[in-house]
Amino acid sequence: MNINKRSLIRSLGLVVAGLVSVAWAADTLTVQNVGAGAVMGGVYTSPYGISVNGTPTLLICDDYETNISLGDSWSASLTTLAQISSANVNGFKFASSPYSSAILQGTTAAEDYATAAVLAAELMTLPNIGTPTENAETAGELSFAIWSVFDNSLYTKLNTSSHTTGYGSLTLTEVNAVDAYITNAQALVASATAAGTTNLADISIDGQPVTNLAVYSPNPLSTSQEFLAVDTVRAAEPPSPVLLGLDLLGLAGLVLFARRRWLAR
Repeated sequence: MNINKRSLIRSLGLVVAGLVSVAWAADTLTVQNVGAGAVMGGVYTSPYGISVNGTPTLLICDDYETNISLGDSWSASLTTLAQISSANVNGFKFASSPYSSAILQGTTAAEDYATAAVLAAELMTLPNIGTPTENAETAGELSFAIWSVFDNSLYTKLNTSSHTTGYGSLTLTEVNAVDAYITNAQALVASATAAGTTNLADISIDGQPVTNLAVYSPNPLSTSQEFLAVDTVRAAEPPSPVLLGLDLLGLAGLVLFARRRWLAR
């Protein structure tokens, strides 16, 4: 397939003043591999090895329902935010997310994306993230926390007696950890929010401010998954040669990215 070979010149560390979001020309994203290949609840967990205009990087999926596979390629719009409000999340995949679960009830889409930014920062600051020596347990719990923020159905299923993911199950300890990560992230967002605007620079993870959230929204939105990046760390290239070989062979009983199907919101 043809992939735009121009270099990725946009730094995720770019500070965007005020409430202004920066949306660039369309980027080409391609699934290269599943990062460290870590699995929880029958699905691969973030981060994933994604090529952005030919440049390998590690990105975090916030979409549990959409099914994509190795080699899939699509167009996405990149928006980088230093501050998050309802005015600048309108074009995102989950701009309208009604919830009924107690832990998420009453949140706005802006608060949800800010919460996801905190969880993504926690995930990407884990030691050796995206490599075979990462803390796969914590990375998995944070992945399910991010997915649960935008998927009420998943959150509800996790909190049943079977703790099912639709492809496997979590332990009660893991579900409790997912809940705790969401609650703690929401508290950090609340402390950094005034008049409906969350200033990410006021939130620190391991002493590093979550200066920006970068959102790769598929165009059109139903085309693929939505991916996130934060600038607390610069993601290294995923260890693709070995892992990609394993992915291509296939792992029995696992469903790439949960084999999620698109559900209209």
